[in-house]
Amino acid sequence: MKINSRPLVEGLSYALDIAEKSYLSHSKHVAYISVMIAKELKLSLEQQEDLYYAALLHDIGARNTYIIQEHCKAGKDIILKLPIKNIIAEYVYYHHEYFDGTGPFKLKGDQIPLLAQIICIANSFDIKFGNVVKLNLDVINDIKIWLINNKELFKPEILATFTNLIKKEYIFLDYFSKNFNELSFKRIEIQGQDLDFEGVRRFAYAFSQIIDMRSRFTYEHSIGIADLVNKITVQLGYDEEIQNEMYIAALLHDIGKLAISNDIIDKVGNLNEEERYEINKHTYYTRWILEQIDGFENITNYASNHHEKLNGNGYPLHLAENEIGELDRVMAICDIYEALTEDRPYRNKIPVEKVWSIIDDMVLNYELDGKLVEKIKCILKK
Repeated sequence: MKINSRPLVEGLSYALDIAEKSYLSHSKHVAYISVMIAKELKLSLEQQEDLYYAALLHDIGARNTYIIQEHCKAGKDIILKLPIKNIIAEYVYYHHEYFDGTGPFKLKGDQIPLLAQIICIANSFDIKFGNVVKLNLDVINDIKIWLINNKELFKPEILATFTNLIKKEYIFLDYFSKNFNELSFKRIEIQGQDLDFEGVRRFAYAFSQIIDMRSRFTYEHSIGIADLVNKITVQLGYDEEIQNEMYIAALLHDIGKLAISNDIIDKVGNLNEEERYEINKHTYYTRWILEQIDGFENITNYASNHHEKLNGNGYPLHLAENEIGELDRVMAICDIYEALTEDRPYRNKIPVEKVWSIIDDMVLNYELDGKLVEKIKCILKK
């Protein structure tokens, strides 16, 4: 497995925006402005790459906390576990620090790392103006006034650089364009590095924790499924590449749940029709997020097809019979098995024998593959 770090971080950053209920390009917009400022400041390509990753991941610690210090600390701790430079964790840790010392950690002036200061102005700008629908002179004047009114918050050199930068029409024509993703890709000169399975696994594991820790009832759900599919694909004779792809897919199969309200995820009792409709969207969002990552084509299918049923009554694509591959079927069985053997807000975990009885009923209803269920039973009972 070889996956380039740039599209991987870009794709997963969408999940962070979903988790914060941001519009779906907040992280990438912050990264764009950050790198454009860095280019104007003549920072090296290496610094631009570090800044780009830090900006894309600046909200990785946000989860469900609104306490900025906790958000920054959690972000630093997660990034230190990723296969990227440790210094990037420092930029994320301090990205809410203001030049005048009014940030959460009260650092002042050049006590704050330069790249963190760049992310701070880019993030502050995007929070204020990121949802602008139409770019016109009134918006440009509002931006200029905003910069003047907040000049104490930002390093003078960075503020002057940003002020000069916005005189170049292309910056905001890019920024507010419907084709922003394509334009930003051309403007940002970052190649990324190829990651092997272990590097990708570290990213996927970190994001699986973000997903599962939103609720105490899903804690380690994704890693549980990853362990199951690894054991099963080994015993079914699949090669190492497929084993690795399935493992990553299992870690990320519920990443789309970041778009779903915790009120629904943690609801005690049955979901009503509207709530069921909302939670069913999560596989769509899983596909949408993972499709952003070049080289994830197989992983995307394995991850996002885990609620498809042989009778066509699954979701979101309503695939049926031969449209559902064996590995998709394996993921579906593992997801059901793992979910039923876990505590949930509406029930306690179910004994294993009862779980297999429920799964057998699903086979009878032509939802799951009976032959595959029998093979998996034998594997898991060893």
